[in-house]
Amino acid sequence: MSGYPNRARGWWITDGWKSGRGTGGYYSNETWSYSWTVSSSLRWYLESAKSGLTAKRVQSPSELNIGDVIFYDFQGDGRIDHSTIVTSIVNGVPYIHAHTVNSQDRHYDYSNSHAYTPNTKYYFFKIDDVFN
Repeated sequence: MSGYPNRARGWWITDGWKSGRGTGGYYSNETWSYSWTVSSSLRWYLESAKSGLTAKRVQSPSELNIGDVIFYDFQGDGRIDHSTIVTSIVNGVPYIHAHTVNSQDRHYDYSNSHAYTPNTKYYFFKIDDVFN
């Protein structure tokens, strides 16, 4: 992780995690970077990161493995709306978990989602296995 304490730099989180029975937890001020919690910020971080968490953008979902990231631009306007993590591969097709509407082992293409449009664009990122 790098960039602390500047929320607009790097990818980081501190020990500001608070939890309470049944609350699901919450974050106090200044405990995470934007790229830790905002899909579009994580996409831009991964596009340019040279150390720490790094990734390479690839063109096809068939190039992804478990732990890689998929970003969604549902309107096709260049603005990232959502991100997911690949949690399994079935016959070469990524399946993901998501939390906006809790989903488990969902096909990556989101074609059965209310958010999906014919303009949907995907951004596929392979997370590097070695962190610098």
